Amino acid sequence: MLTTKPNRRAAGVFLLTAAVFAGFFALLLYRQLAAVHAAADPADTVSSYDITVKANRGEILDRNGNTFVYNEQINTVIFDALTFPADNAAANDVILRLIHLLEKREEAWIDLLPLTVGPDGSVTYAENAEAEIRWLKSASYLYLNDYATAENCYRALLEKYELTELAPADARKVASVRYHMARVGYSLSTPYTFAEDVSVQTIACIKENSDVFPGVDAYVTTKRKYVGDGRTAAHLLGIVGAISAEEYEEKTAETEKKLAEAGDDEEKKLSVTGRKYLMSDKIGKNGLEQAMESYLRGENGVKTVKIDADGNVSESFKLAPQTGGSVITTLDIDMQQVAERSLKKRIMEITDSEALAGGLTPAGAVVVEDVNTGAILASASYPDFSLSTYYEDYETLAADAGKPLWNRAFQSGYSPGSTMKPATAAAGLEEGVITPDSVYYCNGVFQYIDQTFVCFNRTAHGAVNVKTALAHSCNLFFFNIAEQLGIQKLNAYASLFGLGQKTGVEISETEGILAGYDYRVSQGLGWKLGETLLAAIGQSDNSFSVLQLTNYCATIANGGTRYTPYLVSKVLSADYSQVYYERSPEVSLQTNISAETLDAIKEGMYLVANVTSCKPYLGGLEYKVACKTGTAEKTRIINGARVEGTDGFLIAFGPYENPQIAVTVVIENAGSGSSTAQVAADIFNYYYDTLNTVKGIQPLNELL
Repeated sequence: MLTTKPNRRAAGVFLLTAAVFAGFFALLLYRQLAAVHAAADPADTVSSYDITVKANRGEILDRNGNTFVYNEQINTVIFDALTFPADNAAANDVILRLIHLLEKREEAWIDLLPLTVGPDGSVTYAENAEAEIRWLKSASYLYLNDYATAENCYRALLEKYELTELAPADARKVASVRYHMARVGYSLSTPYTFAEDVSVQTIACIKENSDVFPGVDAYVTTKRKYVGDGRTAAHLLGIVGAISAEEYEEKTAETEKKLAEAGDDEEKKLSVTGRKYLMSDKIGKNGLEQAMESYLRGENGVKTVKIDADGNVSESFKLAPQTGGSVITTLDIDMQQVAERSLKKRIMEITDSEALAGGLTPAGAVVVEDVNTGAILASASYPDFSLSTYYEDYETLAADAGKPLWNRAFQSGYSPGSTMKPATAAAGLEEGVITPDSVYYCNGVFQYIDQTFVCFNRTAHGAVNVKTALAHSCNLFFFNIAEQLGIQKLNAYASLFGLGQKTGVEISETEGILAGYDYRVSQGLGWKLGETLLAAIGQSDNSFSVLQLTNYCATIANGGTRYTPYLVSKVLSADYSQVYYERSPEVSLQTNISAETLDAIKEGMYLVANVTSCKPYLGGLEYKVACKTGTAEKTRIINGARVEGTDGFLIAFGPYENPQIAVTVVIENAGSGSSTAQVAADIFNYYYDTLNTVKGIQPLNELL
């Protein structure tokens, strides 16, 4: 009996253990059977991957809701890594067939290989492609030394992709596609864009021959379209282009920083990922497209693609793409077109034919600003170009001596001539060296130390005060102020008006030059006393942009408040339901120049517009205006010959009694300042017409 109890206990333990193992075995068997059943179920997922779905870029509109830039749907040919051939021979065959198809139909495919193969077989690097060439040689790709030649790179490409047996012309084309596929990170999650804006007929041909083009598909995407022929406000709007290596690296670093800041916030991290740039992306290159890139770009979506055991494909959005914001500018599209047409017409009418014969080109610019806010209503630069055909025309545009791609209104610096005289008058009046009634007798000649200075054409104006000196543009009156004040005092007042400094506008602009000791020292030069007199009348080293001159005129017109000029009033969501950004007028500086001083200057400018040189153009307007003209001689060496021309300037504001807009016009080689006044007259006439209509000029932030 003593031996039976332990045996019973052992049996109990054995049975319990057996029961536990049986349970585990049953659970394991159940899971295995469930897994087999799931694998047999066609609804179950075998593979899954995420694809980036690119967001549409936002639109750019004028202040009244008229469209400058919008999107048009286009057909895009892409390679889908899921079904595109993986081996070199098959992939090369598909690519070459596609290239031949598009070339036969005279349609473009994306060719960005920075190597050119000449008719004799010589290989050279493409110009201005340093970043792409560095990547080509890098350890990430061909693993070549920095000193590798273009020939070395090309041979390495041919070997890498087994292209040596192809005809030389075909080999280079296929190599270009293979290079770019690698460059943009082609993968399951990143389809490769082979061609954009392809015809429906070509897409149909690809679809109908899917067995010949495995892995080749087509999507409907968008491209930028522009109002009219693409010339309206081209210098302001800017262009969109393929992201460069430097831009990609910069944007990638920004994304990584934001991801780190997001921490464990999955929703925020997903949003940051949606704004990540791909090497296949487009980006704003200049103008508002660049300045407002962060708003215009939108947020890419993430689509999850699942494939079951029977090959069925299902798709769902993890993150829906979000169209970029709608940028509402301060521009008035109708005024913009009036300014562009009038500027071009007047340039063609008056440009000095003698100067042109010497090699100078017809050119000019105009800017219109709201004097009470700093909002830019219009800005034109000539010669111009079309955004619609920018890339097709680029080589011609870049080689054009007239530099049509250059925004003369914001980026060029001009010697302002006599348009500087109101600033000099302000200095003299505020410092007390003259009063509004002070009289100076002009006999046409001014002797300063051992130098002789003269009025234009040695004109003797007789007795003049500040108002009549402005009206007749008497050099000697302003020489007198300059002699008493010196260059430092003159520049202190010029600086109050923002001359020789950037305005703060959103897009690229020149800083300009304020003549004086500081600038000369920066150039390793000295300052001669006589230069002070020349600087006071807008000569010497003075160089200002048309935008700066407009802002200076606006500051005089509004009573001494200098606003920061701006081009964007707000950014709305694509459906206009949300405000992403809103701009209010921003005061750069209160000049604190007295009303008495500014009134005297404005009265002198009134005489220019209504009594003296500009009366034929501006004297008959519905509402009176005020202006100041200027001329500046320039000399250039063209083809070894000395060529001289005279630029004409006009700064103006109106209506005189209640100033609303300031206008500056410059026409290179115009011969005189007054000859530019017709452009200002056309702009004022348009503006005054709007005051008499229901529409008028929309107040800022009141989009129709």
